[in-house]
Amino acid sequence: MTLNTWVARFVVDHGKVTEEGGRIRSFQRRRLDEPDVDLYVLHEPEGGKGEELGAQALDAIGRLFLNDRLSLTGALTRALNDTHSTLQDWNRRSVPRDQVGIGIVAALVGGNVVYLAQAGPCLVLMRHNGRLVRLDPGEAGSQSLGAGSIEPSVRRMELAEGDLVLAASPALLQILDEPTLAEIVSRPTEDALPELYLLTRDLESFGLFAITCLEEDEDKPAEAAEPYMTTPITPASQVAPGIPDEVWAKPEASPLPPPSAVHDEPRTQVHSTTWAPVPAYPGPSGNGVATKDGAADSGLVAPRPVDISRPLVNLRNDRLAGRNEYARTTGAAGKFNFNFNDARLLWIAAAIAIVLVMFMFVPDLVREGRTQTVGELLTAAQTNLNAAANEDDPAQRRFYLEETRRLAAEALRLEQENVTATELHAQATGGLQTMDAIFDVSPLTPITTLSRQITGDVDVKSMTIDGGFAYMLDGAGGRIISVPANGSAAPSVIFREGETYGGAPAKKPTHMTWQGDDQSGRLLILDADRKLFELRPGTQPAPLPLRRTSAWTSVDGLAAYDGNLYILDAAGSQVHRYLPAVQGFDSEPTTILSRHSDLASSVSFAVDGDIFVIYKNGRAGRFSNGEAAPFNLGGIDRPIGTAIDIEVVAPAEEVYIADSANKRVVIAGKDGNFRRQLVSNEFTDLRTIAVDASGAQLYLIVGDQLMTAPIVR
Repeated sequence: MTLNTWVARFVVDHGKVTEEGGRIRSFQRRRLDEPDVDLYVLHEPEGGKGEELGAQALDAIGRLFLNDRLSLTGALTRALNDTHSTLQDWNRRSVPRDQVGIGIVAALVGGNVVYLAQAGPCLVLMRHNGRLVRLDPGEAGSQSLGAGSIEPSVRRMELAEGDLVLAASPALLQILDEPTLAEIVSRPTEDALPELYLLTRDLESFGLFAITCLEEDEDKPAEAAEPYMTTPITPASQVAPGIPDEVWAKPEASPLPPPSAVHDEPRTQVHSTTWAPVPAYPGPSGNGVATKDGAADSGLVAPRPVDISRPLVNLRNDRLAGRNEYARTTGAAGKFNFNFNDARLLWIAAAIAIVLVMFMFVPDLVREGRTQTVGELLTAAQTNLNAAANEDDPAQRRFYLEETRRLAAEALRLEQENVTATELHAQATGGLQTMDAIFDVSPLTPITTLSRQITGDVDVKSMTIDGGFAYMLDGAGGRIISVPANGSAAPSVIFREGETYGGAPAKKPTHMTWQGDDQSGRLLILDADRKLFELRPGTQPAPLPLRRTSAWTSVDGLAAYDGNLYILDAAGSQVHRYLPAVQGFDSEPTTILSRHSDLASSVSFAVDGDIFVIYKNGRAGRFSNGEAAPFNLGGIDRPIGTAIDIEVVAPAEEVYIADSANKRVVIAGKDGNFRRQLVSNEFTDLRTIAVDASGAQLYLIVGDQLMTAPIVR
């Protein structure tokens, strides 16, 4: 006996009941290097355009999941996060009435193993051992896609015989109170699902899918397999009375469970819940599960096997002959003996006629319908391609191109040799590749390996390139390291924790920045005691006055621009500015951002007239004249994963962002629109970046190596 899962689903889409629709989609992932799995996704929309964008979000989640090379849960988590970022971008560009939030329940089903992901408001119930629980996504997963910061809740469950996982739109709780719903779901599955269907089929919009675990007999012949929602041989009306066959989904058997040891761990923590099968009780069970022959009976009972000891044909006609019929007693029997009063012959004749009609006309109808569908897909694809050509907003242009490619691919699925579909698909793909603007800067040129030339541990936190030198802040060694940018000399320590400079004892350096031009500028260093030092090339560090440092709630960044000094105060959601004084920055600081600014999760910043900030979740932001301004990276192929450094290149009016999660450097205009991205197989441990605009060179710290590459435009 083996355990397997079966999935049933239905959707009420604007009053019409279907198997799949705007609320539910299913996707099959089939690869040679992993077991087959099925993904079922249900969404609950919020906002004026929630229904429309929710359906698009389901398609995006499925497409990203199928194309991703990560493990199953890793691919699902990334698909949810990427779709969340896309919806966030929509919300930032939309008026309040058009902003949306999408609640999601996604189930990965393989064998009797289910991975369940939740984000936002959806109703999920679990029946096990006669007990019913509601699965809560927790605080981290309570946010809908598109709203705030999300961390989808992911559970791994091994189902036992008779277990049920039911996901439904929250509207179910508007027509049923919780005790009544619990009573219905606690019934055997073949009784509970028809009841829920009858209660919800008149709603305007609703979605539900149910995952049931059954035990199958491996030795049972195919014709005697379990009838519960399997093949069309068993009508749905028999296994789920009251639901029409054409409405209730007849799902396929789920494949074997994927071995978790083969794949990488997902980014979101997976909670594992393993249940043992229900124990057998001799007689009525205490948990409300009926018993049969001393074993637990879930109510999903297979039909009796065929008794092959008895003949399977009738040996006599049970019906009496009509009065107009006479039995032949003499002579040879005729070759044909039609009884036109026999209803069976009439049914057989009607069936033959229907088959002949279908044979003659249905293929043409199918071809005609397919041609019409392909034509509609190509018309929509061409419309989207034309819209992309006339669209100035990069994010919207990418959306149109992706939609063109999707529609063309669907047309090619129906007609593989369709020339127009092939051309549209190629044009959309070429347009997307142009927008991706991926430049490989391999091979990188190494300048120095710090661990080989500097004693002690090295952990470079930040770097600046000025005056022909690379200055690196080493957090592990509590020091500033300098090396010629061309590698002509060995690195040296120019500032160290515990030394005294100008009578001021130096603590561990925490931040640094360059002020001025390459020839006459200076390096400004801030230590852990909030003391400021200056270091000019060829001289020793010297202390500088810095007033009212106690006004800062925290210190998360240091920048200089136009002679002024800027302090990033993430805890205080503020940036403090110091005007230059005769000696250092002995002036009263001023706060330059509006009070409603939110910098609590910011990790670094850069100043070039406007203030550019990166956050822990990878998002980038811009402030102009003290107010938040757009910086959406419109047109980028995938959102930034982990932003670790940001730098503004004033001559080119560009912003460079180091994305360690995706092993790339993203380049955007100061207006926030994506321009291009630099990648390399050597970006394995990217720590920080710096740009030498005069030499058109990009400098990077990879691990403990200082490396460089030409800037590609």
